[in-house]
Amino acid sequence: MIPTLRFRLAKACGIAATCLLAVQPMEASCNSSEHVASLNKLVEAHTEATAETESIEVSDTLYLEELRVIGTRIEVPDHYQPVWIQSVDPTHMSNLPHESAAYLLSGNTFSLVRDYGEGNMALISQRGFPPGHSRILWEEMPINHPMLGVFDLSLIPAGMIDGLSSSSGNPAAMSGSGGIGGTVSLQTRKRDEKAFISHSIGSYGFGQTGAGASITEGHFSGGVRAYLQRGDYDFLYDDPDPVRQQKKTRDNNHKSAGFLLAQSKYKYHDWRFRSLVWLDNITNELPGSVYAPSRARQDDRSYRWLLQTGYDGFERTWITATAGWYRYELDYTDQRTARTDAGTSRLFMIQPVARHVWSHRHESNFAAQWAWQKIETDHYAQTSHHHQVSTRVNHSWQLASFAVLYPSVEWETHTEFQNALNPALGITFLPGTQRLILRGMVSRNRNNPSFNDLYWQPGGNADLQPETVTSYETGFSFRFSANGDEEVVTAGFTLFRNSFEDGIRWIPGPDGRFTPRNMEQIRSRGAELDLRMQREISAIGFDLHYMVSHTRASITKERFQGDGAVGRQMIYVPEWMHKGSFYVAFQERIWTRITLQHIGQRFTTMDHSSPRDPLSAVTRMDTDAGISMAVRSTHIQASIGIRNLTDQSYEIISGYPVAPRHYNASLTVSLR
Repeated sequence: MIPTLRFRLAKACGIAATCLLAVQPMEASCNSSEHVASLNKLVEAHTEATAETESIEVSDTLYLEELRVIGTRIEVPDHYQPVWIQSVDPTHMSNLPHESAAYLLSGNTFSLVRDYGEGNMALISQRGFPPGHSRILWEEMPINHPMLGVFDLSLIPAGMIDGLSSSSGNPAAMSGSGGIGGTVSLQTRKRDEKAFISHSIGSYGFGQTGAGASITEGHFSGGVRAYLQRGDYDFLYDDPDPVRQQKKTRDNNHKSAGFLLAQSKYKYHDWRFRSLVWLDNITNELPGSVYAPSRARQDDRSYRWLLQTGYDGFERTWITATAGWYRYELDYTDQRTARTDAGTSRLFMIQPVARHVWSHRHESNFAAQWAWQKIETDHYAQTSHHHQVSTRVNHSWQLASFAVLYPSVEWETHTEFQNALNPALGITFLPGTQRLILRGMVSRNRNNPSFNDLYWQPGGNADLQPETVTSYETGFSFRFSANGDEEVVTAGFTLFRNSFEDGIRWIPGPDGRFTPRNMEQIRSRGAELDLRMQREISAIGFDLHYMVSHTRASITKERFQGDGAVGRQMIYVPEWMHKGSFYVAFQERIWTRITLQHIGQRFTTMDHSSPRDPLSAVTRMDTDAGISMAVRSTHIQASIGIRNLTDQSYEIISGYPVAPRHYNASLTVSLR
């Protein structure tokens, strides 16, 4: 049996170590006004390159919290990166602490969430590539499961994270190998509240209780937060058989989960230290497909630890060293056979990073990483482990007042595969205005086979080679501010094309046994448009957001004689997606939000031969409303939401119906 049937694809919380990433400093200490000015010039070069640097009075610490480095590893705001970055508004995350990271990404980014039903797994697909080709990062550390290559974002409640962003097509030289489809980044920060407690309830027995506290004392700050979650998620759905046309009960995923996150931070003169610990324990009673029910129990336990230390005492250089460790345990029990399959993954990694600002025209980021990864499972002939060494150089070069070049390269050596060189070149132009940025990127990326692809017994293929892709994209970013400091309209448009080689596919052999092979050549191309208008009139704030994406992804070369999949749209890749949201807030106290998603038809087979093909297009609407109030130092926040407002009956994945109209409510009390 192939591994995707033995292990539930996305109940995975292990940290994979097949890419190289730098964890940027949370703060950069500045010893002089000259030092601060050199950093300011780096950002001002895009917006006021021809203006003279003014003498300003600054504090002795420069906070870089608002800067993202997911795009190029160079610290410039998202608007000036050569790739389009979508960030979920932290306000939405705060308003909906009970929702998952998958739900937030689905409504706020181009990512397609392959939803297996309420309370079930949710995998991210980007630009026509399957979920194993999206890189999921926590604090710049990859957390894709090494055995399967995917990560289930339904496992992460919004209350556990403080930042969430997505960048489709991000190259290996900037975010590490493996993110062929794109990169999703999760950030954790210290909360403002001294303590909080929250409780959420919803349809189908859903409940979540959370509590946390934080402290700041001199140079030290820290905090802890924990959540308990449960739900049986049973609901009625329409029988897919067109003859019967009746309602049936979906005896769905019964889930209980516990999450704990602790963090601490200390700064002493020019030294800084940061530690994060993330634990979770999740139990699922899995239903399987409605066409072939296969009830099973899965237990997931993961332990993650991250330690950073950095030195900021040099004039133009910042040094950060990161050590990371994790242990992830997965037990899968088939209730029909009572057999338990167990797997344990371990990782240890060390990563030094140096950032240097040469001048207001040049900045570099240098990084190296050594990682050791080990897998123990009943389905490998022996314990398997890999070593990997990576180095990366990212550079920003301001060619002129209107153009910036971003050359980057990653070199990777691996115990199982040949050395790889993954270059990338990005560029941005300012054609006479600060409002419009023209951008482009060309890059090479690769994706190493998963441990299951290599070692699964029976069927694994130790002779597999990494998948590779050459990516091209171009587009523009636009922003308009009515009063010079208040953004009213932002827009991003991207054309992309990917040429994918040596794709791995599990296919049956003459004996009927499935085996993975390097056999697919895929071309993915399309366009993405993101429009957003934000405006405040008197005490009322408006936020209107619209996204549309068009993707054509297909096999370009026959895998065998008479291959009917050539030229046809890839499975579960809609050609068109439209997403929109409308948010209104009164004095930031009373708010309401409506979201709308239209997902085009999808196919369940490569050659579109299934009688269930295609799955119908679906339009889904969700709505939320809430209120916030403060009584002295106590802050109270309440919300209520309706999911699938129009009571649509549909499936994103064949055999896994999505729940009909359902409800949730949340209450949070915090002390500030």
